[in-house]
Amino acid sequence: MTDAHQPATQDVGEKRQCGKCRRRISLVESTIKCRCGLAFCERHMAAENHECAFDWRQMQREKIARENPKVVLQANKLKSSKDWCAQYCKHHPVATWGERCSQLMHLLGALLVVAFNASGIWRAAMQVQIMSWIRQAVLGYCIGFLCAHALPRCCGTPPSSCCFCIFSWDVLSMPQWCLEAEWEQAKEQLIYAITGGKRNCLTRKLYDGPRSLPSILQTVVAKLQEGSQGGFKCS
Repeated sequence: MTDAHQPATQDVGEKRQCGKCRRRISLVESTIKCRCGLAFCERHMAAENHECAFDWRQMQREKIARENPKVVLQANKLKSSKDWCAQYCKHHPVATWGERCSQLMHLLGALLVVAFNASGIWRAAMQVQIMSWIRQAVLGYCIGFLCAHALPRCCGTPPSSCCFCIFSWDVLSMPQWCLEAEWEQAKEQLIYAITGGKRNCLTRKLYDGPRSLPSILQTVVAKLQEGSQGGFKCS
C-alpha cells in the first residue's frame, strides 16, 4: 500500500493518461501533478474527484504545528503568586465588554464556591459532621462551575479558559495561588465599577495605587469627603 506522504508514480506509457479515467490528456495537463504524484484530466484534477491518496489533513496539521510552535507553560514552574496572577490575567482577559462580562460570571461562580464552602464548614462545626462540609463543597463547586462556563454561553459570550483558576486542574497543586488570583481579579472588577469603566477622577489613583481593599475604600472615602466639602477636583 502506498504511503500517504509518498507520491505515486506513473509508467512512461501512462504519462499522458488521466490517473482516474485513463483518458488521454494534453501535454499541459500531464505536467500538472497532484500531491499524490499522478496527473489527471480537467474533470478529475480536484483531489475530491479522484479519491486522492495523499493525506491532506496531516499536511495541514504539520504546517500549523510548524508555523505556530506551541509553548506550554507548566504551572509547577511558576515561582511566585505574582507570576501566577499574571498568567491568570492572560487566560482571563477583560479587554472587551464580552470578556469582562464572561469574567464577571466566572467570579460569581468562584464566589459561590467560597460561599458554599464557608457554609459547609459552619455546618460541620455546629453539627460535628464532616460530611456536611463535603456535600456543600461538592454542590458549591458544581454550581460555580456551571455559572462560570454554562452561563456565559447562554448569554452569548464565550467563557474564559480554565487555566490558573479554581475551576482548573491547577487548583489541585496550588489552591492558595488560585484563590489569590481570583481575589485580585475581583478587586480589579471592583475598581472598574468604582471608576465607571475607567472614566472618572479615581481611575489613576486606584489603578496605579495599592490594590488592597482598605486602600481602595480609603481612596473612595477621601474623594467623597472632598466632594462634600467643596466639590470634586480631578487631579
